[in-house]
Amino acid sequence: MTKVLFILSAVVILVSCFFAYQNGREFATVRKNVADVAANIKTEQVADQKLITSVGVLRGDIGRIQGDIDVEAEKLKAQRNKLAQAEGDATRTQEEYDAKATKQKELAAKLEKLPKDVKVETLSEDIARLKKEKLEFEAQAEAKKKEVIAEEEKVAGIQGRLDAVVHKIEERRKNFERNSLAARVLAVNHEWGFVVIDAGKATGLTEETKLIVTRGGQAVGKVSVMNVDNGRAMAAIVPDTVTSGEVIMPGDRVILENLVQN
Repeated sequence: MTKVLFILSAVVILVSCFFAYQNGREFATVRKNVADVAANIKTEQVADQKLITSVGVLRGDIGRIQGDIDVEAEKLKAQRNKLAQAEGDATRTQEEYDAKATKQKELAAKLEKLPKDVKVETLSEDIARLKKEKLEFEAQAEAKKKEVIAEEEKVAGIQGRLDAVVHKIEERRKNFERNSLAARVLAVNHEWGFVVIDAGKATGLTEETKLIVTRGGQAVGKVSVMNVDNGRAMAAIVPDTVTSGEVIMPGDRVILENLVQN
């Protein structure tokens, strides 16, 4: 039994040694592979760094080239603007030339139409003579204008006097109509002491007008206007002026106490 166990132990030890040896070889292989991969990674990193550096250089070159392109584009734009301006100037110059040529033709045609006694050589003298005649005509026109103004002032004065006469006549007519007042008492309120008459502002009555109330040619009393409308007036009865035994009644006539003097 002991012998069998010994043999089994020897077999296990041998197997363990075999696997240990095998694992050692595989570990060495793996470690070598890892070292190779690390070397490759380092090589790739160096290459990547070189590529990054190259990309940076290229970006700088691209930036400079783009700047040069922008500068050239601005120059091209400026040249185009100058070309457009030159074309515009050329067009305006041609238009001015055409206009001057047309004006020259018109002047030549006008010169041909000038009277025979008018010459270009004496044109300045003729212009001076015409200016002198123009000034003389203007002086005459100014004198006529002053005469017209003076006549207008005379007419205005006459019109003013005429208006004054017309106004005076109108005032006299109104005063005559007012002095010819023949109004009637429409209503009487004895309790409050006032009457209503059929005359108003249109007949010249005011709130200061005094009236005499008559009946059959005899005075009955006096009233004092208090309120005036266009066609009606209200007047207060003056108590001390009413004839004894009489009362003011509707239908009584009223006339002015004081006539208006013209």
